[in-house]
Amino acid sequence: MTGLILVLFAIQSVASDRTIRCGRYLIYAGGGKDSSGMYEVLKKCGEPEAKRRDTWVYIQGNMRRILTFNYEGKLQRIESERN
Repeated sequence: MTGLILVLFAIQSVASDRTIRCGRYLIYAGGGKDSSGMYEVLKKCGEPEAKRRDTWVYIQGNMRRILTFNYEGKLQRIESERN
């Protein structure tokens, strides 16, 4: 029972999202044709706190948003975790 609670807590600490908001703009993930590209994310969200190849990190309030881009420069995945 305790193990199950720990697993559920770990799952909740990092969530995967399909969109995030940057100001009045929505940024879309998924890697498909409707996904936001690197240039669009940079234009709408500004410079990230950190960049490492295809992974960018933004801090939004008490959340850390980890954006991962695919080989075409499209936003593949958004992960959120509490700071």
